[in-house]
Amino acid sequence: MKLSPLLLAAIAIRVEGKRGRLAKCQKRRPTVDLSNALAPLAFPPSMYPDKDGVTRAKLFYDLVDYVGASFTTVVRAFNGGLPGPTLHVEPGGSLELELINCLQLPLGFHGKGSHNRYHHPNSTNMHTHGPHVTANSPGDNVFIKIEPQETHQYEYNFDDNHMPGTFWYHPHLHGSTAVQVGSGAAGLIIMDDPKDYNIPDSIRNMESVEMLFQHMDLNILRQSANVSEDMITDWVSHNFEITNKTTSLTNFILINMQFLPKITMEVGKWYRWRMALSSIRASIAFLSQSGKCEMQLIAKDGIYLPTFPRSVDQIILSPGNRADVAVRCTKVGEESMNTTFIDLRCDPDSPQPNYGCFEPLEQYSAEADAEVRSNTPVEDKVGVFMDPKEQPTILVIDVVSTTTTSPDKDLEPFTVIRPCYLVDLQAANVDKHFMNHYFCFNEGQTGEEAGKWPDNATPMDTCGVFGPYGKGDGGFDEFTPWVDADTYINDFETGSIQEVDLKAVQFHPYHQHVNPFQIIEINSYNTQQENGGVIQSAVADWYKVGDWHDTLQFPAAGFGPKFVVTMRFQADQFTGHMVQHCHLLFHEDQGMMAQYDVTGNEGVIWDGARKVDPTCVLPESARKGKSNKAGKAGKRM
Repeated sequence: MKLSPLLLAAIAIRVEGKRGRLAKCQKRRPTVDLSNALAPLAFPPSMYPDKDGVTRAKLFYDLVDYVGASFTTVVRAFNGGLPGPTLHVEPGGSLELELINCLQLPLGFHGKGSHNRYHHPNSTNMHTHGPHVTANSPGDNVFIKIEPQETHQYEYNFDDNHMPGTFWYHPHLHGSTAVQVGSGAAGLIIMDDPKDYNIPDSIRNMESVEMLFQHMDLNILRQSANVSEDMITDWVSHNFEITNKTTSLTNFILINMQFLPKITMEVGKWYRWRMALSSIRASIAFLSQSGKCEMQLIAKDGIYLPTFPRSVDQIILSPGNRADVAVRCTKVGEESMNTTFIDLRCDPDSPQPNYGCFEPLEQYSAEADAEVRSNTPVEDKVGVFMDPKEQPTILVIDVVSTTTTSPDKDLEPFTVIRPCYLVDLQAANVDKHFMNHYFCFNEGQTGEEAGKWPDNATPMDTCGVFGPYGKGDGGFDEFTPWVDADTYINDFETGSIQEVDLKAVQFHPYHQHVNPFQIIEINSYNTQQENGGVIQSAVADWYKVGDWHDTLQFPAAGFGPKFVVTMRFQADQFTGHMVQHCHLLFHEDQGMMAQYDVTGNEGVIWDGARKVDPTCVLPESARKGKSNKAGKAGKRM
């Protein structure tokens, strides 16, 4: 077939454009030295919308020489910085993002035997974590694969009723997510409050402090590099060196990739801390050491609380979570933010049944240099909180005097006008109820061993999802590791209300794309249970019925496998893929991922939203009558 001159010219322009973009990939690896403790907290560059409401971003995905507090290595990063640029977007606007993969061949482990194993370390893609947008191309399609020296153009369109908040972005290519996100490839997305948004000036005018918390788990990074045949670093000896320049710790939480940074804040002044936890395993809880820094929770996972602010003693983040917290310190001097021990499972000394207690997170040992085996175990299978004995302080605040005559006023309770996809669903009729349960099996764990809690984690584990098909009761015959982009474990229509029992949610952070969810029931109700568990007061303050999330790992100490959190969500507007997975990203790489098929008509919204809240804001298409007819109100189960 002979191609027309016009088509040939178009192809030539496209090829030349790609060459031009790749030519801008760095010629030399930049060095990012973040080795000093108590250095002022540094912030990545920001990108903002143009006058037409479109944020236009080019992200070059390439290598960086990272000089850390205890080791040096080579990591993958965006635009030569750690973390990546902060992308500001606006409701009713869009994000045009071109991702240029500057990495080189080889592909690493791929092909036969690589399914649900670590693979393709140099291929990548992009996930915008949290925004309520379509998962279909050119939007948040996580099944795109961008090979080395390839580029891809994304376009994310935000409805004008989208709730402003704090979100983040990171690679999401199945098989390489852990090694890429776990070594620092991530950045914040901030949807700023519009000028006419109905929030108090006290919130609107707060100075923002943007913090991306990063956990680098060397054991998992070694595993993923070894199995995926990563030639960049093995996290042992190749492009990796222990220096102990600032600390001998190697398993720690960093903030904007800095170890123990310092923030300067004026006494008596409110600051809005915008936080996200980029972690492939560890959660974190921390508080003000002296109690002289007051903390008021404003939003979680990019969604304002039903009524805010909420006074909290501790900030609690699990992998994938975000939180906006107003912080005001009342005494001049240095103040430490200290980690606390919130055990996800049980007290190791308790006589009650052991449902996966853990030892403190392992630090680097010289013995690990000798050999990295494909079955090197991680000490436990599930998420842990950082141990305060290992890293007692993660952040220091330098509280300084101010020239103002009086401190900022106390924050008054407030409720924002909500988009219709975030109305209260506690009294809603439900279209479908099902269960979701994550689990992993060790290699060869069959027969009598099947279903028992794995003793440790290896790269040969099989991870997957029970239910919500068939009986929906978690029977092991329903265990399904990730299959492919064309396989779904459930389906439902746009405009419907779905209710899900999250089982094992204290062990595995459940995350779903596209549609956020509301906590409907916490089955413990803060009372003593049969396994000796009790929800700590700090946890009860942070997680409440009626709150909204897109990622949830509930710190329910001692409740064991019977603990369940029930949630609901609207299947709002967007048809197609709706991915859900464990946000312990090494579990996601090993198969703990599935997806729902959202059917029906594109644009359909739940017709009960305005009945629940007549003030809720519809998307523009519905206001102008361009959307499809609203879905049915639902039925009682």
